[in-house]
Amino acid sequence: MGTRDETHETSGALLALKNTYLKTLKHTNETINYGMIQMSGGDLNMDYSQERTFFKGHCIEYDTIDIFQMLVDVALEPRSVLAANVARSKNRKVQDLHHHLHKYDPFSQNSELLLRTAYGYNTLGMPRLGLEHNIDNIDARLLQQFVMDNITPSKCLIVASGVKNHREFVDLVKERLGELLPVPEHLYQRTPAQYIGGEYRTWTETPQTNITLAFQSTPWNHEDTAAFHVINTLIGNSNQSLRNRAHARVRTSNFVDEVQSINNHFTDNGLFGISVTGAGSHSQDLLNVALEELANLRNNVSDQELARAKNTLKMNVLLTFERQEDRLEEIAHNYMTHRDLNFHTYTEQVERVTSQDIQRVASKVLQGKPTLVVTGGAINLVPTITDVQRQLQ
Repeated sequence: MGTRDETHETSGALLALKNTYLKTLKHTNETINYGMIQMSGGDLNMDYSQERTFFKGHCIEYDTIDIFQMLVDVALEPRSVLAANVARSKNRKVQDLHHHLHKYDPFSQNSELLLRTAYGYNTLGMPRLGLEHNIDNIDARLLQQFVMDNITPSKCLIVASGVKNHREFVDLVKERLGELLPVPEHLYQRTPAQYIGGEYRTWTETPQTNITLAFQSTPWNHEDTAAFHVINTLIGNSNQSLRNRAHARVRTSNFVDEVQSINNHFTDNGLFGISVTGAGSHSQDLLNVALEELANLRNNVSDQELARAKNTLKMNVLLTFERQEDRLEEIAHNYMTHRDLNFHTYTEQVERVTSQDIQRVASKVLQGKPTLVVTGGAINLVPTITDVQRQLQ
């Protein structure tokens, strides 16, 4: 469950829950929760994305039972009237801070604008911080109904590491949650995300222009997902590596400041594209750079470049597993998405990707309707989406 499951009536509910997740009443309260976290030498937090909500905590072994009970309370307990009032106030302050910081980074909203342009004001296009005009509609009744509909025991996946006795932990979960299917729940059916594409332009008082060009790709479980991961590494991010196409483009084009690939996969949809930032006086040239980099994917990729991209991809995956907390989260995500995917099977999928696969996938994706997001001070210099389609034919 994530922001894609919010509606125009419940938009901002997840942010409200995050802002008040320690305000429990059943077994503890906010003061006790803070004290328990400090005494356990651990941590507890909540976060969410477009499709997932995480409640995460860690502690010393002695406090496992107490911390797990608190985790259950903060995740499943309906919010009170007092908590809802606090949530409204905090949501508004978060929005105000977001607007203030945006003045110093005019491109900070581009990733969200891309999703909103690609999918509209629903499902994957719902804003992470919620619709600002809906803040006053957030009350205890709305939050309680949202929790009852979306955050329930049968929709939970519970994973743990460092547990010495698995049977004891399973018994603890059953004791605190009951058997996982005892309580009748509301029928849950996720609304499918519909890609619509289009273009969106935002004028900002800056000498730079950012152009983001993306196309509909594949969901997580599609057979071409590994190929998109390799392509994403092939182009890469000019700020993160010296051995990718993005950095080579910045090095050879003096009007380009940053290039990075975009690769987003979701349960039932996906986006692939490229983002280019540079001098506003060369806005049309920036679009040509984006088009050239995408079009070059239709050409043959040398064995050396392909091998380097695969090795970089595998190394990046391994680097994300350095911390125990990250490994645990990845296990949960993989289980919910793939059921049986692990690093070894993923490596095999990556190794099977060929230059022909990249050419085929790129050619197919570039035939679709683009999503064009332009931000900067010279947005009128950038050709329209119709011109983009014509140039890619």
